[in-house]
Amino acid sequence: MYMEANMKKIAALVAVIFIIPFALFAKGDYGTPGEFLNWGAGARSLAMGKAFTALADDPSAIYYNPAGLALQNPIQIALQHVFLFEDTMYDFGAFTYPISGIGTFAFGYIRLGSMNFDARDEQWTDLGKFDIADQAFILSYGREITGWLAFGLNLKVINQTNFESSSTGFGIDAGAIWSPSNYFSLGLSVINALPPTSLKLIETAETYPVILKAGVALKLFGDRVMPAMDVEQEFGGRDFKFRMGIDIYPFQQLALRAGYDETEVAFGAGFFWRPIRLDYAIGFGDLGFSNRLTLTFAFGGFDINLSADPKIFSPVGTRRTTTVSIYAETKYPIEEWELNILNEDGDVVRSYSGNEKPPKFVTWDGKDDRGLPVSDGEYKCVMKVKDKTGRTLESNSETVKISSSIPMQPGTIQLEE
Repeated sequence: MYMEANMKKIAALVAVIFIIPFALFAKGDYGTPGEFLNWGAGARSLAMGKAFTALADDPSAIYYNPAGLALQNPIQIALQHVFLFEDTMYDFGAFTYPISGIGTFAFGYIRLGSMNFDARDEQWTDLGKFDIADQAFILSYGREITGWLAFGLNLKVINQTNFESSSTGFGIDAGAIWSPSNYFSLGLSVINALPPTSLKLIETAETYPVILKAGVALKLFGDRVMPAMDVEQEFGGRDFKFRMGIDIYPFQQLALRAGYDETEVAFGAGFFWRPIRLDYAIGFGDLGFSNRLTLTFAFGGFDINLSADPKIFSPVGTRRTTTVSIYAETKYPIEEWELNILNEDGDVVRSYSGNEKPPKFVTWDGKDDRGLPVSDGEYKCVMKVKDKTGRTLESNSETVKISSSIPMQPGTIQLEE
């Protein structure tokens, strides 16, 4: 209770700090080594002003903070294509794959390319067209150390191509996320902890800067409102940077977002049709406005899911019980589980619990923990499990309805393996 009270105070303090508008201003990254790696990744995070170091809960964690991969359970594929200006385009793709008892591996690709440049020699002879491109191939890994601490690493291969010159280098990023509660997290990411080496085009060698990013994120009202704030400092170089954003879910299938960083103001939305998520962002910055669209597929992997059949039943009718099927596959072994059935006021009327892996289904006959019939209405089934790392995971909310017009008859509650 003491820690929970402290976390609420911290959350309130961070919320106050968060709403201080545009507190700091800084210059962009144009013309610096590795500039293309500062464009961001994923329309969701871009709509939040790239304030994503402490959230990092989708495939773009590869870019923002690889520790976030440890907190993701499904297999995911994310694809993004952005037309910036003229013949210049920016692409991002990611694939995440969680493995039981080991953690989450991921592969990412980032590319900034411009096409159709005129090539001419000293006599101004037309030599045709050429393209220039900067691209990064990223292999990532994230793992939970405990239920409240996760870390991650990126191994990245950077390639730059300009006319007839090409150069390749290797670098490492590192990150961590600390989540002392379900509604508060801190993130730390060191970009170029080991800077890419051997990057040299023609006679000019490039040195990638070491960049430190720190962020804070809140998850309020059951994860329906998520404000976030980031700060960034380049070692021995550029100005201190400030970013902030917010992710709001007015409905389960819809998200609305807004954000700000030193180069642009952004807005966006997200649409969900399981297993597909479509995110859109529009940014207004130094180069005008740009539209970003990211398509994400989530499937398989690890999940906790409830499904009730029938969804409407009557203890005095032909369907006197409902069966709640349980799918509970986690990366780490389950130590405890609890399935609660809540009424429309959010009060628990029936609870099931146990140790280790939960049963495949629970049958409920419409009675509370005292064995008394509950009233007609809608009830929500929610399951929570705690794995061996100490992390608590929650299922979807499955709704069932009791509909009867005469007194209920005696029934039984069964717990099946």
